[in-house]
Amino acid sequence: MDDRLILKGHEDSYRAIPETDQKITVNKLKMLLPKSTSVRVTEEMVELIHRMEEDSGLPQEQLEEDVLTHMHMLDGMRGVGVKDLINAIKYCNLKRNYDNKVAWAIVFPEKYERLESANKQVDNHVSMYNNNKLVTMIDKEMQIPVYMQYSTLFHAAVKKQMDIMNGKGGKDAKGNDMTVTPMVQHLAAKELTTLLKPPEEAKISINVNPGEAALSAQKEMADQLAQLVVMQRSRLNRGESIIDVQEIGVNFDAIGTNNE
Repeated sequence: MDDRLILKGHEDSYRAIPETDQKITVNKLKMLLPKSTSVRVTEEMVELIHRMEEDSGLPQEQLEEDVLTHMHMLDGMRGVGVKDLINAIKYCNLKRNYDNKVAWAIVFPEKYERLESANKQVDNHVSMYNNNKLVTMIDKEMQIPVYMQYSTLFHAAVKKQMDIMNGKGGKDAKGNDMTVTPMVQHLAAKELTTLLKPPEEAKISINVNPGEAALSAQKEMADQLAQLVVMQRSRLNRGESIIDVQEIGVNFDAIGTNNE
C-alpha cells in the first residue's frame, strides 16, 4: 500500500492508497450496480473515472476504490447516475483539502466559469450541492470516527496516568524530575479505573404483568365463586343435604371465553 497524504496539512490524515488501479470496465460497474436500479453505464462514464486524478489532482487509485465502494448508494436514488456518483466522490475528497467553493469549481469548471463570467452568485450553487443527499451520504461514510483517529492517544493517556499514579510528575523547566502529591496519585488511580473499566453486562429487565384477558378471567371466576357461596348458604338454610350443596356446578372451561 502507498501511504500518500490525501489530506493536506494534517499529520494524522494519511490514507492507505491502493498500489494498483481497479481495472474498471463497463461490465465491472454493471456487476456492482444495485439490482433494483435501472441506471445506465457507458464507456463515457468509464472514461470519466479513468480521468479522475487528472481532473482533481488526487490519487487515481483511491478515487477509483471510492467509486466502487459507493456504487450501492445508487439504489433507490431517482435521477442519480454513475456520472453523479463520480462527481460527488471527487467533490467529497477535494473538500478535505480545499474549501467547498474551490472543490466545487474543480469538479464543475464550466459551470463555475459561466457563473463567474455572468457575475452570478456561486455560493448558493455550492451550498445546494454540498447538502444534496448523495454528497451527505458519502461524507458520512467517509468520516473517520474520532476514537479511531486518536486511538494511539488513548494508550499515551493511560501510560501518563500510570506514571502519575506511581508518583512521576514529569520534568520541570530545568529538566529535573518532579514528584506529585498522594492526592494527585489518588486522582490518577481513580481516573485509570474509569479508563480501564470493563464494559458492563447488559441487563434485561422483564416485567411480567397479567394481560387484560387474564384479569378479566380472574374477575369472572371470583364473581362466580362469590355467588356460589351465597347460594350454598341459602340452600343449607333451607335444610338441603350438604352433599347435594357441595356439587357446585361451576363451568371453569367457559370462564374467560366469549359465549355470545
